[in-house]
Amino acid sequence: MSSLESARSSSVESVWAVVTSFHPDDLGPGIARLAPQTDGVIVVDDGSGPAAAEQLDHARASGAEVVALPENRGIAAALNAGIRRAFERGADAVVTFDQDSSVDADFVSTLVTLHDDLVESTPGGVAVVPQFFAGVDQTVVRAADGRLAARNPIQSGMLLPRSVVDAVGLFREDFFIDLVDTEYALRCASAGVAVMGAPGLRLHHRLGARYRAHGWPLRRLGVLTLSAPFRYYYRMRNRILLEKEYLPRFRSRLLRDGLIDRAHFLIVLLLARPRSAMWDTLRSAARDGRRGVGGRMPAAAAARARAISWDATRDDED
Repeated sequence: MSSLESARSSSVESVWAVVTSFHPDDLGPGIARLAPQTDGVIVVDDGSGPAAAEQLDHARASGAEVVALPENRGIAAALNAGIRRAFERGADAVVTFDQDSSVDADFVSTLVTLHDDLVESTPGGVAVVPQFFAGVDQTVVRAADGRLAARNPIQSGMLLPRSVVDAVGLFREDFFIDLVDTEYALRCASAGVAVMGAPGLRLHHRLGARYRAHGWPLRRLGVLTLSAPFRYYYRMRNRILLEKEYLPRFRSRLLRDGLIDRAHFLIVLLLARPRSAMWDTLRSAARDGRRGVGGRMPAAAAARARAISWDATRDDED
């Protein structure tokens, strides 16, 4: 029996979790924490193949239904496959998660409670996220009553009622990975859907690897969080795609975020070895973004990215 049974008067009576995975290493415990909080858990594996079979069996044993995609189609496609399946199973809302996210026992009920508190006063619809993602506050105070509006929320931990998905649509699969959630939040705002934060609620998550740069002056920056080199193709390309579509409506927001991203790209370029490979990766990403090209990165760009390493030392201290 779901722990949501006591909240059956909610406007979202059936809530399912959708968890995406790609070469997972420890799915069972996270699924076991989600199962009592929801009416069902769907794990969508994004083309990991036979190597993930044991972990997917652990997910099934913990109570999840598993959807295994035959090839890697990107996180947006994996999320969409899980959302569709949950709605087929009768869900009124889904909460989406990455495989690296974990939750406390009251996580889903807190999201649902805030949704119910806000839904009558937000005629365009409301999605709900935790205030904190991996320790980072992803909200701003919008009103005198202290309600928290989300700013660039991460999709992991996001409550999406079916009515919102019907109004806004699913995640954009041509983004493949990176800024998928940012685009969705901008689309929500364009459609009049509020994305609000649950005060004090935390989603535990492992971010990218932490490094300390070698040499001056980057050493003065301290610990840096870096993604796998290939991710910077998607981050650059999708940043440009976002700006092409949404800059007229969200100018100050996108200019600020774009400046922050481009400063990070400069740091990444200085740390990459060989630097020329990262330059080519970013340049091809920018060209594809300007041309409006989405989907999986070209094979040649992926091969260049695989050759890149960081001129930095891993920092694994807590």
